[in-house]
Amino acid sequence: MQRLRISFGRGAPVRFISHLDTMRCWERVFRRAAIPIEYTQGFTPHPKIAVAAPLAVGFTGEAELMDVWLRKWMPPDALLMMTRRQLPAGFSVHSAREVPESLPSLQSVVCAGRYRCVASYPGGPAAAEAAVRSFLEAPSFDFQYERAGVEKRQDLRPLVQELTVAAGDAGTCVVDMLLMLGQEGGARPDHVLSALGFAEPFESIHRTSLSLAS
Repeated sequence: MQRLRISFGRGAPVRFISHLDTMRCWERVFRRAAIPIEYTQGFTPHPKIAVAAPLAVGFTGEAELMDVWLRKWMPPDALLMMTRRQLPAGFSVHSAREVPESLPSLQSVVCAGRYRCVASYPGGPAAAEAAVRSFLEAPSFDFQYERAGVEKRQDLRPLVQELTVAAGDAGTCVVDMLLMLGQEGGARPDHVLSALGFAEPFESIHRTSLSLAS
């Protein structure tokens, strides 16, 4: 069995599909491309595909990571060529490389994500800069949100490693942030924007990179 690590992108045309639908899409792409994907054992076999950190609905990304297991060896470049022919609009694949089967799962080693967001702020970019300064100077910053009908609270401050804001086009702001991710918990960029007071709906939230623990 061969394990390949693929870097891929999800663009605006498919930003509103769920993670489950995204995985179904990749399964169809690999099947149509005749990629020999390995399947799990059991009553309902599933393709052995694992994404590092699924994107939330509405987000886009350019450097997503996915591991796939093949039941027989093939050159990574051949997988790229065959897969690109079957990709629907909005998806892209950038690279593929073989990794040892013994490596930990992607989900267990992903530790941070970098995002670029475009949103409007009441009072304009100057007011947004003041809000960002206040956030960075605070020792903690509680944010309350609802998930599956349950009220939750999270201290966002220790989860935000970097945060900057600059003036964008047509009075918008461009917000760059580096957020902690992982199985122990992490921050969502839309939660950070809401906590700072940016106006919803946000124009775009785009993940530019993922970091893995060494």
